Amino acid sequence: MRREQFLIPLVRQIVKRPRLADAFFRFDPWGNPFSDEVLDDPMTLAPAIRDCGPVYWHPLYQQWFISGYDEARQVLASPHVGTANQVQVLLAVRPYPKLSERSRAVLGNLMLLTDPPLHTRLRGLVNRAFTPRQVARLEPMMTSMVEDLLTDFDGDIELMSDFAVPLPAMVISELFGFQRQDWVWLRDISAVFAQLVDPVRAFDTGTVDAAIDELYDRILALAAVRRDEPTDDLMTGLAMAEAEDGDRLSEEELVSMSALILFAGHETTSGMIALSVLMLREHPDQLALLRERPDLWPNAVEELLRFDPTLRSDPRTVNEDFELAGHRLKKGQNIVVLPQLANRDHRRLADADELRVDRPDPAPLSFGHGIHFCLGANLARAELQLALPPLLTKLDGYTVDRQRIEWRESISLRGPTRFPLSERVSEAI
Repeated sequence: MRREQFLIPLVRQIVKRPRLADAFFRFDPWGNPFSDEVLDDPMTLAPAIRDCGPVYWHPLYQQWFISGYDEARQVLASPHVGTANQVQVLLAVRPYPKLSERSRAVLGNLMLLTDPPLHTRLRGLVNRAFTPRQVARLEPMMTSMVEDLLTDFDGDIELMSDFAVPLPAMVISELFGFQRQDWVWLRDISAVFAQLVDPVRAFDTGTVDAAIDELYDRILALAAVRRDEPTDDLMTGLAMAEAEDGDRLSEEELVSMSALILFAGHETTSGMIALSVLMLREHPDQLALLRERPDLWPNAVEELLRFDPTLRSDPRTVNEDFELAGHRLKKGQNIVVLPQLANRDHRRLADADELRVDRPDPAPLSFGHGIHFCLGANLARAELQLALPPLLTKLDGYTVDRQRIEWRESISLRGPTRFPLSERVSEAI
C-alpha cells in the first residue's frame, strides 16, 4: 500500500473536525494549516516555515517544502522532477478508484499532470491555439462585460457572485466559443471539477462522473461544429490543432485540455480579483498611488500576484535523485513549492512583506515557472488590468469587513467563497 492511501484519508478525517485538527497539529511547529486563521491569511505560518530554511524535509508530512525563491525556480524548471506521479497518487486513494473510466481518463490526461514527452506534445499542440491574438481580440468584450456588471451594482453586494466569479467565467466562455450565458454552467461544473483535484476534500463519485459526462458531451459536440464551421475561438484552435507530422489531440486529450482551461481559466482569476480588492483596500496608500499614477497598473498586477496569490501550493515528485541547496532529494519523494513564501523571500527582497505597487520587477512565481508555466497567464493579467481600476472606483462607496469574508477550504487554491460589502450610509446634510 502507498503511504498516501493511508495518509490522505486520515487527513480528511482530521480536517473535518476542527478541534481534532488543532489537537493533532499542536505538536507541529507549523501549526494547523487548515485553521480559519490560516485560511484567512496563509502568511500566519510564515515565521515557523522560514525558521526551517528555504528547503526543508518535514517529517510529519513526509515531503520536501520549498519556500525560497531561487530554490523554487530551480525545482519548477528541473528535469529531475515531474507532476505525472500526482495522478497515480490520486487514483490510488479512495474514492478515486470508484470514478468512471471517463473521469479517470480526464484526470490522467490533464496537461498540468503530465511529464515530457507527453507534456511536450500536448503543450506544442495547444500553444498553436492559445495565442496572444486570442487575448487581444477579447479586450473590448472584456471591457464591456466589466461595465455591464458594475452597472448592476445596487445596494449591498456580494463581490464573488456579483462580479469576481461572473467576469472570468463569461470571458472563458466567450474565448471557448460557448454562449455568454453559459458562464453559470461553467461555474457549476468547475465547482465539481475543483473537488476532483483537491484530494484532502472527499467527494461523491456519482456527482463527479455526471459532471464529467456532461462536460465530455458538450466539448465534443462543440468541437464537431467547429471542425465543420471554423471560427476565431479557442475551441476551433483546439479542435483543429495539428502538428507538422499530422498529430492531433485525441478525444480524451481534447476534453482534458478543455477542462483544464475552463477550470483554471476562471477559478484562479476570480480569487485574484477578490484578493486584489482586499489588498488594496487594506493598503489605501497603494490604492491612492495607483489613482495618481494609473500607468503603474500593469506593474501593480504583478505585485498583487506576488504579495497574495491564489496558488497556495505547487506539488512535484522527484523522478531522479538531485542536489538542491545542499540537500539530497531522492527519487519517489514528494515536493511542495510554496509560491507565496517564495515570492516573499527576504533574501531576494528585504521588504518582501510590504505591498509596493511601484516595486521594480516583482517577478512572482504565482503562474509557476518552467514547462508548466500557466498557459492562461496573459489572459489573467489582462482581466485584472481591465477590471480592477473601475471596480475599485465603484467600491469607493462600500465598506469591507474582513471578518465577514468566507474562505475556500483548500490546500492548493486560495480565495474567498463569499465577500460581502456594505454600501456606506450617506450622512445627513
